[in-house]
Amino acid sequence: MFPTKILVATDASDEAYPAVEAAVELANGTGSELQVVFVVSTAPELPYPKFTARERNEAYLEQKRLEGLRLLERQVRRVEDLGGSVAVSHYREGSAEREVIQLGREIDAGLIVTGERRRPWFVRIFGLGLSTRILRRADRPVLVVDKQGPQNSTVPR
Repeated sequence: MFPTKILVATDASDEAYPAVEAAVELANGTGSELQVVFVVSTAPELPYPKFTARERNEAYLEQKRLEGLRLLERQVRRVEDLGGSVAVSHYREGSAEREVIQLGREIDAGLIVTGERRRPWFVRIFGLGLSTRILRRADRPVLVVDKQGPQNSTVPR
């Protein structure tokens, strides 16, 4: 039985495009509903955020919000250009991992699709990438797609 809802988590990286393509292909091939999510991190990225002006941080966050909304619109158009249709597009703020997993639960997604960013080994020592964290913590199937195509999937525990 194929999932009735597919949630694809996207961002501005090149690794997101193969994930979107795979999600469109799966949705079209199985008749599943496709939903797209983009999460903007609200964590301050400036060094020593408590010493910076609150207004500067708010302006920076507002700029990130606008860029996120534009990116989400571009990804929806990309899905349509690939011959798919987006049932719902979601814009979220917060921790990307938490928001994607929570949204998957809220909409009862049968599958979460995400892109994999190849990081050097010395970077991986300090922490897992977003797709790996979603893969390990999600309570539903996750498909990780890299530039070569689908790479890994997991089923609920």
